Amino acid sequence: MKTASWIAGVGILGFTLAGCGPGGNPVPADIANFIQERPVGDETGLEADIRFDLGTVEITREAEVLYSLDLEYDRNRHDPRVEYVPGAKGRLSCRLESRQEVGIRREHRNRLRLGFADSVPLDLRLTSGVGDTRLSLSGIRLKSLDMESGVGAVKISAYEPNPIRCDEVRFRSGVGSLEAVGLGNLHFSVLRFEGGVGGATLDFSGEWRQDADIHIEVGVGGVDLRFPRETGVRVDAASNFLSGVQLESFSLREGAWYSENYDRAAVKVNVKAATGVGGLKVGWI
Repeated sequence: MKTASWIAGVGILGFTLAGCGPGGNPVPADIANFIQERPVGDETGLEADIRFDLGTVEITREAEVLYSLDLEYDRNRHDPRVEYVPGAKGRLSCRLESRQEVGIRREHRNRLRLGFADSVPLDLRLTSGVGDTRLSLSGIRLKSLDMESGVGAVKISAYEPNPIRCDEVRFRSGVGSLEAVGLGNLHFSVLRFEGGVGGATLDFSGEWRQDADIHIEVGVGGVDLRFPRETGVRVDAASNFLSGVQLESFSLREGAWYSENYDRAAVKVNVKAATGVGGLKVGWI
């Protein structure tokens, strides 16, 4: 798996380099703060492309502005690049890039807090390197989400229904656990998950309004899917992979597994699982 291979390399690099300057002497941290916000204008949408190589990322709703950005970083080791391009669909780009010559320390103090308006549709792309990631998506008008995590824990929550339909959600997990709750509130048409070394728990509780397709590529750590009992679920997995699948209250017919309530369910979800080292578990909330 390309993602897992790349992440493994980042993890080894991150934990072996010492963050030293010329001559092997440690470079002291020099913490700087960068704050930026933009009021809501005539935008009909916002595209946000975020790349954070090292540190903690927090994303949440911000009611008063189009976006708010609060960045703490070590300027001896990292270079921030923030750009906003106005237009009918605004475009925000944020990068925190590590300088190759100084290395990466295991301990870091970089932190990015991003808030997005609850009144403007958002297309969000997030790539995190080494560090924990927290996405609080409640109330955000999420049009699409593409998230790739490196080394660190990921927590995602959506406790309120997405006011609009979300075209696609994609998670690519590296080294570390991924826990998501309330995914049914996102109102996605398609969700894709690519597992890495850590395990993942995907909780699809929420206010379901439409049928959906879910594509799962199981990594080393395995994936646990949990659905509301009123949801009809169909699972399609390769025959040589069934030994690694645990299904609660499903029956086999015509080469696929169906929940007992599938035919009468108002909302139907089709799950397609690809072969992997870890197991797949499908259960109920």
